[in-house]
Order: sequence, then C-alpha cells, then structure tokens
Amino acid sequence: MNNNKPLNGIKVIELSTYVAAPACGRMLADWGAEVIKVESDNGDVFRVFGKGLDVPATDEENPLFDMANAGKKSIVINLKTEAGIKVMHDLIADADVFLTNNRIKALGKIGLDYETLKLKYPRLVYAIITGFGDKGPEVNNPGFDTVAFWASGGFLADLSIDGPGSYPVGTPAALGDISCGTTLFGGVMAALLNREKTGLGDRVTVSLFGAAVWFMGFMNTIAQKKYGYKYPRTRYEGNPVAIPYKTKDGEWIMTSILEYERYFPSLCKVVGVDELAHDPRFISKAALLDPENRKTLVKILEERFETKTSAEWIKLLTEADIVHDRLKHFKEIAESEQAVVNNFISEFEFSNGEKAMLPRPALQSDNLGTPEYTRGPLLGENTNEVLRSIGYDEAKINDMIQTNIVKGKS
Repeated sequence: MNNNKPLNGIKVIELSTYVAAPACGRMLADWGAEVIKVESDNGDVFRVFGKGLDVPATDEENPLFDMANAGKKSIVINLKTEAGIKVMHDLIADADVFLTNNRIKALGKIGLDYETLKLKYPRLVYAIITGFGDKGPEVNNPGFDTVAFWASGGFLADLSIDGPGSYPVGTPAALGDISCGTTLFGGVMAALLNREKTGLGDRVTVSLFGAAVWFMGFMNTIAQKKYGYKYPRTRYEGNPVAIPYKTKDGEWIMTSILEYERYFPSLCKVVGVDELAHDPRFISKAALLDPENRKTLVKILEERFETKTSAEWIKLLTEADIVHDRLKHFKEIAESEQAVVNNFISEFEFSNGEKAMLPRPALQSDNLGTPEYTRGPLLGENTNEVLRSIGYDEAKINDMIQTNIVKGKS
C-alpha cells in the first residue's frame, strides 16, 4: 500500500449526491485525501440507483455506488437543525476542501454558501458543480447530465443520424457527470497548489452545461451561423473515411483517416478498389466536398466492408497502419485485455463474495501507483469515528444520536 500519496493529510468534506461531485471525491480519495461524505438520514439516493439498471444496490453489493464513492467515509448529519449545522461547521473548520453539488440557493439557506464560508475559513477550497452555471435565467434550475449536459449541449439533437424514422441518440449514462467530476478534480488540485503560495483558498466550479459547451466546442463552433456546418447530417453527408461500416458478421468497423491524401490509397488497397486512389472524384479531400462524390464513395465502401468479417478487416487495416477499431460493446469492456493490463478496470470483490469488474479513474501517476479499490462507505458507518476526530466525546456523540442530530452507533 502506498503511504505517500500526493494528497495525504488533505481533508475533504463532501456534501453531494448522485455522481458528478462524488466522482471528484472518489478521485481525491484515490490520491490520498480523507474524504468524509455527509449524508442525510435517508442517505445519498444514488445508494439505491442501481436497482433500475439491473445491478444490485445493497450494503453487500453496490457496484455503481462503490464506483463513485470508493475509499470515503460516511457521516449522517441532520442539517435541518442548528445543532447539525454546528457539527457541519466543526467538520469544515479544519478541512481543506468543501465539495458539493447542491444547488446554490439551497446552500445559502443553511449558511453553506461560498460567501459565508469564505469569511469563516479563508484557507478553504470551495468546490461546487452546478447544472447551468452561476448566473443567468437558468441559474436555479435543477440539472442532471441527461438534460444540462446532453440535451442542452446539443449532442442529443444534432448527433443523431438524419434519416427516415430516426431518433435522438440515447443518453450516455453519467458520462457528463463523471467528465465534470474529473474536471473539478483538476481545479481542486490547482487551488490547493495556489493556496501553498498565497495562504488563501478559492472557489472552483464546473457546470454540466458549461462542460458540455467546452467538451463539444468543435461542434458548436463550426455550427454557428458565421460558419454554418450542418447538423444533424445524413449518413451520406459524413466523412467517408471516418464513419462506421457494417461488416459481414454484423459488427461495425470505424476508420479515422485525417491525412486523406496520405492514407486513402492504402485504404483503397486494403478494401480491394485500388483504382479509386486515382479517381478524380476521390483523389483529394477537396474533391470530397462535392456531396455526390462523398455519397458515391460511402456506398462503394459499404459494399466492400460487407464482404469480410470484422476480424478480417482489423487484421488488414492494422497491417496498413490505418487508424481503426471495431465498434465495441459496453459488455466487452470487462473482458478487454487492454483495459485490464492498464488498470483502467479491475476485479472487485464485494462483501457477499460476488465479484465484478469495476472501472477506475483514468488519471494515473507513477508515484501514486494503482490505488487499492475499497468499497464505498455504508450509510453513517464512520459517524462516531469522524466526530471523535474533531473533539467530540462519547457522551456528546451518544446524546446527538439520541436526539437525531447525527446517526451512528450508540
């Protein structure tokens, strides 16, 4: 076990639910921080979220919750009481980071807004994920990534394939959340580094909508009225050498040729249409700006790719050094040798003895090594321990448990 992690000695108080901020907290815990997750008596609703996605969501086996909350501690505090708010402030008083994705308005009502905490704890790094940002007409709107990231960001409407009976693409589950959490991790790191120079904390924030605007910046730049790139597009308006093609075995192969004049002749040779490399309709990227030329080439390549299996095409394309892959299925990732040997995914054993392959944060460090994959905390599992660490004696802890200020072991 690595006892010299970069964030050893850093304390994080996390007041969050679902995935976005918890994903940031998970990464902070992996890198050595003590992350204390503050929950209500009912707990983070994400503890039971897996039930709707065909995975267990119990204390003994909870893969989705564990993925976002591995390595943390849990304390239950009733923040609807003055005594509970005092406990929260006692936790924050010696913390380095306050991490949340609660709405700004709700935080203000209980005195956990940035303006209040900044005055009390000037060294605190205040890290918050919002739906739509700090200002504007949608500032107080709730925002899961399905709406604030995927719908509001343009992806669902414009990256569907335009055709008869087409629908917007299905929402990728929690991808926007985890992207935001990972981004916020970087902001927290920079704020902690700057605190070493200035002695002062900072407020760092990421919004789901803002992240969508940035992550999809290529698309929303070329689509603006000034440039006018068309979305959504039909299949035949796509780049013929950078779209998927169906193969003989029903799988799909994706090529990605950016240096067209350099690699197109090699692709022609691989698919058995050498003559196309000299066809004036396809000889250059400029020629492919003609819609009819583009449509014709797509149809030719569609016919060719259906003559061999995906495995046969992978061998030929690899030998030709053309960027490509088969469109993988989510269910395959758990068995991906590439993912396993790089520790992108690891086998995890739950307390009931069941095992599953769980993804890891992608950011790696030679000094950090591969962090131990521990389960997420049970609800209120660490309440007593955490309270003792900030100076509460057993009598006080028991009194707060009896009066429903906190939930722990009496």
